[in-house]
Amino acid sequence: MNNGYSNLRKELQNGKPVITFTTGTSMEPLLHDKAKKNATHVLVVPVEDHLNVGDMPLVQLTEEKYMIHRIIRIEEKDGQRIYITRGDNCIGCERILPHQILGVVTEIYEKEKTIRVTDRGYLRYVKRRMNTFPIRKGWAMLRGFASKIKRKFL
Repeated sequence: MNNGYSNLRKELQNGKPVITFTTGTSMEPLLHDKAKKNATHVLVVPVEDHLNVGDMPLVQLTEEKYMIHRIIRIEEKDGQRIYITRGDNCIGCERILPHQILGVVTEIYEKEKTIRVTDRGYLRYVKRRMNTFPIRKGWAMLRGFASKIKRKFL
C-alpha cells in the first residue's frame, strides 16, 4: 500500500484530521485530479456520528483503493446502516458499510479557495447535483446510445 494512504488511515483511526489530494474524475466538477492545474485537496475528519445524505465519506474499498463519493441514500438492513454513494460525475452507485468509512470531508481546497461543507453555496451545489441527476443520467445514456450507433455505421 502507498505509504501516504497508510498514514492517512492511521491518523484518522487515531482521531486526527488529515489533508489529502484527490484523484480521478468521478467527483468533478467539485473535486479535481491531483495532476490537473486546478487540483483539489480535502480536509477529512474522523466520523463521530452517523453520516447524512449529501456527506462525502472517505471510504477504503480494498487495501490499496480509496474513494470519496457523495452519500445519496441511507438504507437499513438487519439493523445495519448501508450508505449508498455515487460520484457527482457518475451514474452508478456503491453500497458502503460503516466499517469501510475512514472519515468525512469537511473542507475542500482549490488553489487559494476554501470551501466548507457548511457554506450556503456548497449546500446549493449539493442540492442541485442531486436534483439534476435524472437529467444527467438521461443525457449520459443518450450519449452512449449515439456512440453505439456511430460505431455501427462508421
